[in-house]
Amino acid sequence: MSKDAQPVPIAVKVAFWFCIIVGSLGSFFIWKDLADISQWMVTSPREHTMAVWYHRWEITMVSFAAMGVALWLWVKNRSLLNKYVFIAIGLLAFFNWYAGFINPGLMMRSRQHDGVILSVEQARPHVEPDESVIVVDINGHARAHPDFQVLRPHVAGNDDKPIGGENVIMTYCGLTNLGMAYTPEIDGEPVDLHPRTQLENNLVMVDSISGEPIQQIWGAKEVDVVAGNPARMREWPTFRMPFAKFEEAYPDGEVFINDYVAKGYMTTWIRPVKRLYDDFADFLFSIAITTQQELERPTFPTIKNIDKRLPAKTLVWGVDVGDDYVAYTEEFVRSQGEPINTQIGGRDVVVTYDEEYESLGIFFNDTGEVVEEIDFFGNVGDTKLERVNTVKAGAYWVIWANWFPDAEINRT
Repeated sequence: MSKDAQPVPIAVKVAFWFCIIVGSLGSFFIWKDLADISQWMVTSPREHTMAVWYHRWEITMVSFAAMGVALWLWVKNRSLLNKYVFIAIGLLAFFNWYAGFINPGLMMRSRQHDGVILSVEQARPHVEPDESVIVVDINGHARAHPDFQVLRPHVAGNDDKPIGGENVIMTYCGLTNLGMAYTPEIDGEPVDLHPRTQLENNLVMVDSISGEPIQQIWGAKEVDVVAGNPARMREWPTFRMPFAKFEEAYPDGEVFINDYVAKGYMTTWIRPVKRLYDDFADFLFSIAITTQQELERPTFPTIKNIDKRLPAKTLVWGVDVGDDYVAYTEEFVRSQGEPINTQIGGRDVVVTYDEEYESLGIFFNDTGEVVEEIDFFGNVGDTKLERVNTVKAGAYWVIWANWFPDAEINRT
């Protein structure tokens, strides 16, 4: 302080640091609860994350206002804080706000309405033959969703290209290794889904129309879950198989391709900047997904219920009928050597593995008879069985069991 400088009044110091703390805390909560990647380091209860989401605008405005007042006080009293420290605090607050408020929408750009849908032949350069694809088959019209292609948008569809005449989209969570097909409507009203974050290693989307969060594995708005309202999106049957086998089974099938990673399909808007940004985002996602695949613990330490009946990263085909939950492993189903005839939720079902197409299928059995032979498409003699629409194909056990802790394993 120079000889002529006046000491800063205590009240100004208190006001300055109060504003710094309020502004920094507000941006911290936006980052911690809404930034997704932040949960590598900091875990929040679901209730806190939802509270921050519902009050994100208020938190942001208060945070910005507080930092603005702090800036005004600092300009008038430079001795309050070293210039470089003040700039660092401001940049950190802005980064936290950007990471939680803006970045998820840029990093995980939804393709609900305008996804690139190709023929099998057109998709070959973009998909490895042995890559697992999540398939939706409606009225003989099949569409495959390769894991890598659907990873970043998380939501894939095309308004002009329904599946079997139905408006069906694929939602995908790489942390859960789960694709779920839905009709994007709740109680007859459309939902416009955009990825937002994850809770307990499962995708949380937001309906931009209502502003309501929607947990992928529930398919329901948060407000309805809290109120006990059963309203949810209609779920469609999905199953997994290698891309090469999909091509054999459905030579006229379609394939979803992610336009912001597939060579030749990337949109042209500020392409160099987008390429750098998307490459960095792909790098972050690859770390998260590789960690989830290779390590026993979940990538994000947010799992509440650790069930050790199976190794954590065992892939299971979870199915629920009513309040009855069962999980099957491919190894167990294949070891039976014949279809498993059982009941789930009071319904007769058949669980089978097709060696030719390398796909595990679960079908409702309304024939009233034990099924001894069934093909990949569900044909039993002259009868075609319907796939169970609630199968979660190839999800990690540690995450499935966290959401459905009462699930039985490999029921016969």
